[in-house]
Amino acid sequence: MEKQEVEELLAFRLPRYSQLPELGLYLDQTLSYVAGVIHPLYGQPYAITGAMVSNYIKTGALEPSIRKKYGREHLARLVVISLLKEVFTVPEICALFQVQKETYPLEISYDYFCTEFENALRETFFPTGNPLPMVATAETDQTVLVRAMVLATVNRLFVKKTTLSLNGPA
Repeated sequence: MEKQEVEELLAFRLPRYSQLPELGLYLDQTLSYVAGVIHPLYGQPYAITGAMVSNYIKTGALEPSIRKKYGREHLARLVVISLLKEVFTVPEICALFQVQKETYPLEISYDYFCTEFENALRETFFPTGNPLPMVATAETDQTVLVRAMVLATVNRLFVKKTTLSLNGPA
């Protein structure tokens, strides 16, 4: 990987729930916001479409917009879906959301996901040899599931970036 790409990965941070826009966003603003959050991981424009959002609503992964606007809950779920869909199906992601609903409020679950994702990203791309730190205060079904899904997603990203840098663009 190039030095700039390494620096971007080291600096990558997901917005925490309180940092997500408070005011509802229209669909095009929502798509642009989520694409902007995810873009640094892939180094190319990240595509999320209205049709994808519509599909997430139909499958129950996402609640319908409120008066055509998408709020923090929508944005948090779309960020998680956008990251995990590289490895998992929408029904599998919905199962994670269901476990989350039964365990913690979305704000706590989303922030936990962000921390786990960032820790896994750094440890996968820049290993220290130490196990990932335990972020959760208690081990629950949700914390175990989030960690497993995050690790699978980050490992997929690592394989993708490593093979691309070894073989050059396809």
